[in-house]
Amino acid sequence: MNCFVCSKKKEDFEVWSNKIVISATYDSKVQDHNAIQKLSIHDVICHNCMQKILDDVDKTRV
Repeated sequence: MNCFVCSKKKEDFEVWSNKIVISATYDSKVQDHNAIQKLSIHDVICHNCMQKILDDVDKTRV
């Protein structure tokens, strides 16, 4: 499997998230992020891309 955002190939040592985990773990601001909205339930995001999304969301919080 490859990361939906950066297309990096999954490695065993990396942490990956999918839409189901993201929906259960993060608040609506994260769930509303453009990249997350485009995910299917079968897509995965690598740890680095997920962290970038979280950083983007944190920047927009007031």
